[in-house]
Amino acid sequence: MQRLLFYTLLPGLLAGPALAQKTYPRGLTLDDAAYESVPLKAVLTKGNFDKLAPRVSYEAFCPPVMSQDDYNTCVAFATTYYMRTMLETIRQKQPGSAVNRAAFSPSYTYEKIKTAQDVNCKGGSRLPDALFALKTYGAPRYDALPYPSCADPGNTLDALAAPHKIGDVIRLFGTGATPGQKVLFMKKALSEGYPVVIGMHTPLSFFATRDVWEPAPGDALVKNGEGHALCVIGYDDARFGGAFRVVNSWGTGWADGGFCWIRYNDLARFTPYAFQAFPSLTPVAPTEAPALAAGMNGTVEFRLRDGLLMNANPTLQKGVTGVSSAPGPLTAQSMVYRMAETYPSGTAFKVFVNNSKQAYLYMIGTDTTYQMTRLFPYADGISPLLGPNTTVAYPSETKSVALDNTKGTDYVLMLFSKKPLDYTRLMDQMQRTPGNLADRVMTVLKDDLIKGQSIRYRTDAVGFDLDETAIGSVVPVLVALDHQ
Repeated sequence: MQRLLFYTLLPGLLAGPALAQKTYPRGLTLDDAAYESVPLKAVLTKGNFDKLAPRVSYEAFCPPVMSQDDYNTCVAFATTYYMRTMLETIRQKQPGSAVNRAAFSPSYTYEKIKTAQDVNCKGGSRLPDALFALKTYGAPRYDALPYPSCADPGNTLDALAAPHKIGDVIRLFGTGATPGQKVLFMKKALSEGYPVVIGMHTPLSFFATRDVWEPAPGDALVKNGEGHALCVIGYDDARFGGAFRVVNSWGTGWADGGFCWIRYNDLARFTPYAFQAFPSLTPVAPTEAPALAAGMNGTVEFRLRDGLLMNANPTLQKGVTGVSSAPGPLTAQSMVYRMAETYPSGTAFKVFVNNSKQAYLYMIGTDTTYQMTRLFPYADGISPLLGPNTTVAYPSETKSVALDNTKGTDYVLMLFSKKPLDYTRLMDQMQRTPGNLADRVMTVLKDDLIKGQSIRYRTDAVGFDLDETAIGSVVPVLVALDHQ
């Protein structure tokens, strides 16, 4: 009888811990259409991924781990408390105790994006809404509206939030991306200097995470319903065969003091959404001169289909040849390069553009008719915003564009900008403005162009270097291709 009793109780004993497993609130509303509405990061060349650092960590810049308690506010924590705070502390190089003073209020963001019916802060929210709220409103410091605070403060804190707007936000991949693509794109984004915010499916096994999450064999993706927002603060190729470091909003009692490792493939498999946010390049103080980026440089390469470099030389308009490599005021003459050779119609080539610092890139093509053609971004929904140390190719790394049968001169204009430009309006104005193309650039963009003795157009390659004191928004680079 005793043996029978033992075997009867054993299944109950085994089931007990699973039934008693602690669960946590989440709060991410899964919405593929909302995710796809966010501009997508442009396709980068393969070389961007070949030399990624084996390890990246922003943990020293992370604010103290907090718990969202019983509220469904994970989105506000991942975006505002963690990501927005780290954008500030990384940029200001403020690790350690300074992080506490820099933290931003998740309550403010949640109040901005929750529905009118969500009176108890348990309705959840979407990641794009929170990120665009940070772009539109900013966020006040945590001390101005501590957590939890499930009551709309109205507009009383908007003035405190406004100086802390983010510059922009992009999504890192589409909903059809492969796990391998997701891993590479997230690692590249992290290598550019800032954390990544993700939307993730979190099965029951995630609640029981210790140092590293071990998904259960039966874990399945939940395509609809509730997900969880997290902030990815680094990666390490040597940990657990390669893993991302994640900070959560379930308090220090969860996992490794509120942090955990998630293996590359596991995170990619359970993560349908990933976002990269950028700090604003526009200074807060109205008396401070807006700089494009301290010490920024950009380079442009034209290559034939077989990979051979198409050499171009700096040239001055209006019959004057040669250009000084010394910094000087931007003129219509200084921005122009001309191909050293004349190419026949049908010549196939591609263009590679690299930037050393965060910038928006716009490329426009035209000829002596001055009918403007959009080249980059190459489609609606693709973001012109590039992170630091990024190379893109037009039309792509595996395709080329050919000179048409209209003999004469073709032009490719690159605009490196610290702020987004109205692409359609820009091309329309340049098309209607009289003068040669360089003069049109000067006329249309005159108020936004780099000012003063701060820009150096290179003589050894197509490109430029900016002094740290560069003032203004836009650097133009114009390349002329003669063909017959």
